[in-house]
Amino acid sequence: MSNEPETSSRKAPVQGDPTDTILSDARKESRVKESILTRHPWQTLWAACFLALMVLGAVTGQGLVTGFGVMGLVAGAISVAWNRLALEKLSYERQLPARFAFTGEEISMTLALSNKKPLPLTWVRLEDEIPDELEVVSGDTPWKFLLNVQTLRHRAAIKWYERLRWEYRLRCTKRGLFRLGPASIQSGDPFGFLRSTVSEPRQDTLVVYPQVVPLEELGIPAARPLGEIRGGLRIFQDPTRLAGLRDYERGDPFKIIDWKATARVQQLQVRTFEPSTSTTVILVVAVDTRSPFWETFAPEVLERVLIAAASVARYAAEKEYTIGLLTNDLPVPAGQTMTVPPATDRDQLALVLGALATVRPYAFEAMYDRLGTHSRQFPLGATLAVATAFMPPEFVDVLGDLKDRGHKIAVFYVGEELCPELAEGIVLHELRDHLVRMEETGEILAG
Repeated sequence: MSNEPETSSRKAPVQGDPTDTILSDARKESRVKESILTRHPWQTLWAACFLALMVLGAVTGQGLVTGFGVMGLVAGAISVAWNRLALEKLSYERQLPARFAFTGEEISMTLALSNKKPLPLTWVRLEDEIPDELEVVSGDTPWKFLLNVQTLRHRAAIKWYERLRWEYRLRCTKRGLFRLGPASIQSGDPFGFLRSTVSEPRQDTLVVYPQVVPLEELGIPAARPLGEIRGGLRIFQDPTRLAGLRDYERGDPFKIIDWKATARVQQLQVRTFEPSTSTTVILVVAVDTRSPFWETFAPEVLERVLIAAASVARYAAEKEYTIGLLTNDLPVPAGQTMTVPPATDRDQLALVLGALATVRPYAFEAMYDRLGTHSRQFPLGATLAVATAFMPPEFVDVLGDLKDRGHKIAVFYVGEELCPELAEGIVLHELRDHLVRMEETGEILAG
């Protein structure tokens, strides 16, 4: 997809973004090997019979009987040795060209099995697991044994120093962070007496971003979708450019307090910074879709919210704006917030989309409460792009207050009910009808 953001140089991790923990996992799991007899009691009986024949032939002097018993025991020894070596130097790879994709996009996947020893295997069975959200478009039909999991099964013979490959095309039907694997490999002796199974616990991860739609297709004017962001208070303090000190005022964030200066003058002092004229866009993504926020949710409505937010994020990145993200999603892991600090790094869009991909339909507080609490941390004059499907009176009041404090605000509303009247100067885009139409025509996937 041509508009896929660059993700090759991830710098600072997103606070609370679970993709960083999973993608940087060292995957130190070891292979677990198990050798077992096939489930036929007569095989053990055969071994005992061959041993008895050898003993009987030796006692009675019947060379033919002895030879027959020895042949049976030799075949058994070969079976044991072959089974012991079957899975040695047998390596398995799951190859993905990229670890990021968009909802609705198709990606390729290759399963490769290599026999790196001079011993051929008359049979080998491979099983690998992928989530249901990855639809198999081309390749062998998967088996269904477990809930929400598909099993890819292959059985083949493999020669010495041979490499087998199976090609797949997968369609990403839902956004999210998905694990592929684990896999298991089974092989054994050519007679079918013994078999060994090895577990490959290493899992690969795939982050599926929300769908991104050009704003014009959502009915948003191409000229100024965020409103007149360059008018009014468009300057804010740049924390990298220290200007001086002043007395503390109520509402100042604690992070700008200069404690050394405070101790010196015995009065709270805060640092001040030089102004910057950069345009900052904070994406405010409301996870709560109904009231109360902890009781019910509408997954299909939330997906529309995320499509709107992802589309605005791409627009802002194309304009080279500074982008940040604030949501009221349930934190992962607990104790951290799902936020992306404003930045203009080349991988900032990937960080924002990655955070949106892992948003879950569980709010830990109402968005108007969270927005009111954290708005003091926003740069002065920042533009707030609010994606929401739920606009209670408290939310309207908070947005009006932020507008009075100098922020530019654009609301991207996808709710089923009419959006209440907003304060003068707040830009409103009602997108639900456009998104529903695109879902009906198949242009975007319904949630």
